[in-house]
Amino acid sequence: MKNEAERSGMEKTMKKVSVIIPAYNESRGIGQTLQELTENVDLEETEIIVVNDGSTDNTADIVSGFPQVRLISHKKNKGYGTAIRTGVRNAQGEIVVWYDSDGQHRPEDLHRVVKEMVDHNLDYCIGVRSEGSHVEKTRVLGKMILRLILWIFTRQKIMDFNSGLRAFKRSILIRYLGLLPRRFGASTVTTILMQEEDYTGGEVPIVTRKRVGKSSVRQFRDGFRTIGLILNVILLFHPLRLYGSLGGILAVSGLFYGLLRALMWHKGIPVLAAVMILCGAQLFCFGLLSHQINSVRYAIGRDDR
Repeated sequence: MKNEAERSGMEKTMKKVSVIIPAYNESRGIGQTLQELTENVDLEETEIIVVNDGSTDNTADIVSGFPQVRLISHKKNKGYGTAIRTGVRNAQGEIVVWYDSDGQHRPEDLHRVVKEMVDHNLDYCIGVRSEGSHVEKTRVLGKMILRLILWIFTRQKIMDFNSGLRAFKRSILIRYLGLLPRRFGASTVTTILMQEEDYTGGEVPIVTRKRVGKSSVRQFRDGFRTIGLILNVILLFHPLRLYGSLGGILAVSGLFYGLLRALMWHKGIPVLAAVMILCGAQLFCFGLLSHQINSVRYAIGRDDR
């Protein structure tokens, strides 16, 4: 009888949706963000979790003023990705939603993302920034470059790879928390992961507002980090696509250079050309071996799912 009573009590505390809000020195915007959310979501069905990521301002004090909100604090700043991991691990909802603390997102868009998930029984759903959204002009070129890199390696058109408003089934996302970067790039990584693992996803147009406060994102530093993260994830799924491409380019370039020198100077193929061809062939073989290992791992993972 006691176990049944405890089970019944646990079911009552379980939530359908967990909204995870990472916050680092967001005292200027977090209050308005939480005010909007608490007034526009069903708190019987939704829990709001703020992960205070080692803020040095009064972010935690502001969040504490909202008794409906769960506050989890890191003693020091560990990064956006780590804050997301903490939120997902502590979430009770079947669906977890990432939501920014700086006032960019609107509660009505959160509802649309969750509704799309529920109505179509999706594994994940991404809020795609549409016309009318605030755009940081200094980031446009960088995002175009990153989108091109993603298209080259994934062969898929990705509308908004780093949108901060996205929802997942918790049971699925928690399998991949170990692959999320500690700091910048968690949104990009999960976009690739969900597509490469063939989960059923959707996209919903949203409108983002100008953020309150100063962004912690650094264009060049975080841009190069994101490229590294993209390549790292691609290597998990398509090593032959990367190594094969590099190997093919190197081998063909060496062959072209060698034949050109041989025909023009009539002294045979130079050593540099031979080295380029051999290195290209080795890269291709390494990619082929990695592909075979990855195929076995992927098949085992599919059987376990």
